[in-house]
Amino acid sequence: MKVFLAGHRGSKKILKASSYLVKKYLPVQFEINYLNYGTYNYKNLHGCQYINLGNFRKGGVDSWSSYLYKTFQNIDDEFIIFSLDDYFLSKNLNIENFNTLHKALKNNTNFVSAELSISPEEKYNKKFSSSDIYVYQNNYSFTVNTQWRIWKREFLLEILKNTSNPWSFEIEGSKYLNNSNCFSISHCSDVLNYPEISSLSNRNKNKISVLGNQEEDISDLIKLGYLKLNQLVLGQWKIGTPKYTDFKNNQFKILDLIKDKDEKRFYKLMLDKCLI
Repeated sequence: MKVFLAGHRGSKKILKASSYLVKKYLPVQFEINYLNYGTYNYKNLHGCQYINLGNFRKGGVDSWSSYLYKTFQNIDDEFIIFSLDDYFLSKNLNIENFNTLHKALKNNTNFVSAELSISPEEKYNKKFSSSDIYVYQNNYSFTVNTQWRIWKREFLLEILKNTSNPWSFEIEGSKYLNNSNCFSISHCSDVLNYPEISSLSNRNKNKISVLGNQEEDISDLIKLGYLKLNQLVLGQWKIGTPKYTDFKNNQFKILDLIKDKDEKRFYKLMLDKCLI
C-alpha cells in the first residue's frame, strides 16, 4: 500500500529521522512518499520517495487541502495511508490487525477510514474485546484527523475538496464525515503504536519532541547526525516543555509533571503503548 506523509518546508529537517524510523518499523512492501514543497535530496530518505508539490505553496496554509487533492486525484489506488510527516514511529506495525482493518474497509461500503494510532482511548474499554473493530460514532469530535490512517481515496478527496488547511481538515472534515452515512473505524488492539504528539510545533520552535520514542532509536538518530541532542524535548506543552536530557533514563517520570487526571491517563497510555 502507498503511504503519503505531508509536510512543509519547516519539516524537512526531520525527514532523515522520520524516514529512518518508517523504514525500520513498516514492512518493505509499503511504498513511502514524502510530500513537501521545493527540492530535497531523496537519497537521504532511506529508500522513501519525495514528491515536490511545488516550489512555493501559493495561497499559504489555506491551500494545503487543494495541493493534496491534486496529488491524490492523479493516482488510481483505491486505498492509501495518509498522515502528516512529523509523527516519529516507535513500534513495528501489527500486520495482522492492519489487515483486519483493511478487510473491513473493503467489505463495508460505509467504512471510509481506519485509524492506525493508539487513539481513541474509548476502544480500550472493557466492553470491547481486543479483537473488536471500534466504530466512531457520528457525535465524536475528530472522526477525521491527520494521524496515520488508511483511507478510501475517493472519500478522502471529498474531504479535501471541502476543506482548506490542516485544522479545517480535522474540524470541518469531521463534520462532513459525521453528517454522511459513512464511518471511521479503529482496532481495539495495537496496530501502529507511536507518540501522537507531533515532533514539531510552533509552540517550541527549533525543538524536536521525542516523547514516546525508544531510547535506542533516539541514540541512533543522534549518532547518525539526524537529530541534535540540544534540540530534543519531551512533548509540546504550552509552558515549560522539559528537556529530553532531564528524563532520558525514564520518560515515565514526566507523568509527575501533569496535573490533569485525564491528560495524565492519556499520556501514561501513550507511553505504555510506545515504550513497553
